[in-house]
Amino acid sequence: MRLEQALDEYDRRREKARKGAEKIRKKYQKRLEKKVKEILKRIDELEKRKIPKDVDDNIKKIVSAERRNYILALRNALASVGDMEALGKRLPDLAKLHVGHGKYLLIIFEKDVYAINRLLKELNEEYISYYNELAEKGLEELDIRETLREIETTKGEISSIEAEIEGLKEELKGHRERVKKFYEDAGLPELEERIKELSSRVRSEEMEVRSKASKLQKPVKRMRLHEPLAEELVRDSSVALRKPGEFMEFVKRIEPKLDAKGKKAARWLEENLEEKARRIGEERKELEGLERKRDEILEKGRGLEEEIHRLMRLIEDREAELRKLKNRLEHLEKELDESIAKLEKILGTKIER
Repeated sequence: MRLEQALDEYDRRREKARKGAEKIRKKYQKRLEKKVKEILKRIDELEKRKIPKDVDDNIKKIVSAERRNYILALRNALASVGDMEALGKRLPDLAKLHVGHGKYLLIIFEKDVYAINRLLKELNEEYISYYNELAEKGLEELDIRETLREIETTKGEISSIEAEIEGLKEELKGHRERVKKFYEDAGLPELEERIKELSSRVRSEEMEVRSKASKLQKPVKRMRLHEPLAEELVRDSSVALRKPGEFMEFVKRIEPKLDAKGKKAARWLEENLEEKARRIGEERKELEGLERKRDEILEKGRGLEEEIHRLMRLIEDREAELRKLKNRLEHLEKELDESIAKLEKILGTKIER
């Protein structure tokens, strides 16, 4: 059986079941009204009963209070029982009254209380019978058409967001190309390559100088010279580059006291430090200029970069929304499968979608 045909058959059966349930409600409504009327009559009779004269005065007071509370609670409970559904909600309260009437009230008015309790028990039995008949006649509520509509709506939203994401990605790609062209036209790739090359050379030359100067650290430390530059050298070999002139004067003074290794390092420094320091200084100055130029280009490109980040954030947001919709679609399709399985059981036939 095709799904639409199965749904039509289900609707037909649901309408038939609804009419059957309505007949059951009307039948039990009449019986309920009759039973409640009978209980209220019994309550009125209990209220009018005289307490026997031979009953102890203290017990009379207790019985009067118990009867008053019992009658008031019963009337309040029954006042809200307008139909069988309301009865089902009040059954727990009525069950408490069935046993909560007080022992003295039962002793004095045993016949009346038992008569009321019997009627309350019959009410409970009526509700059980009503519930069972409705369950037998009724059909489980299946919102298959609504689920199908939600699935189609969700699929439409998914398609719309997927198309939006594709459009944003194309826009992002075009913007990245424009940013790339802007930087290329400004000479940024070449500039960064030159900065990288120059930075590497400066670091290499500085390391070479510091390596030679470091060979003097231990000998100078052993000499215990207590001079500011000597103490600075022991802490940091880069002093050779920061104060090349002062450093070389110091090296010349201590050279006679150095061992073979130390003298070799000192001679190298005498021959190369001045030139190395000068060249490193020039290269550093050039490097700073290049970095400033690079920063200026990057600053100009920042607005373009911001647009890229904005588009990326927007894509992430839409992709998160897409994941939620796909999860919802998965849930709806699972719900549909379960509902169709139930419908197949109700109709006793296999359903084709």
